[in-house]
Amino acid sequence: MGRKSTSRNRKAKNEKVERWTHAILPKLKYKDLRNLTMDDLALLMNKSKSTIYEYFTTKEEVFEYITQVRIDRLNAYKNEITTEILQLDYQYETLASILTEGAKDISAFYLKQIQQHYPSAWKIIEEFLQGLLEDLKQFYLYGIENNLFKPISVDLLLKLDQYFILQLITDDAFFNQSKETLASTVKNYMFLKFEGLLK
Repeated sequence: MGRKSTSRNRKAKNEKVERWTHAILPKLKYKDLRNLTMDDLALLMNKSKSTIYEYFTTKEEVFEYITQVRIDRLNAYKNEITTEILQLDYQYETLASILTEGAKDISAFYLKQIQQHYPSAWKIIEEFLQGLLEDLKQFYLYGIENNLFKPISVDLLLKLDQYFILQLITDDAFFNQSKETLASTVKNYMFLKFEGLLK
């Protein structure tokens, strides 16, 4: 029987907590997240349950925090891309490497479970992905206007991105069948997209 959380104040999360919650991600790739208990999470993090409860009230809060940490790291891609565009020194590998890093240690199975069972964590992911789509739209428009990209329909490009970003990343059946990882699929998608776009 799992321990019930108390209403006492939790400690503020710090870099140490960020490190050991981020380190759990590879261990969660194929775990049934819905049935994990706080005991299970403590074991996976190599921490005592009492240590986990110093910072988190529920497992939902753990998944929300893990998600926020990863998204915060991914948001760094925006500054790099903006700088490259302003310098007219575009290299698609920059975007691909940042997004590949974001997908590292995560599976479509993991993302699908977050989507289905942990709405507060999924909302963080969804907001990031919607922002990414908007950034890509501006990126395509700029590239076409400045003769960096072929004059292809931006609406079509975004529709392809929307499918890839919002549907394929949670399609664990595709990944089971193809034996591709999420990270390698992101890398291959970016290569096909931008090598095809370049003049």
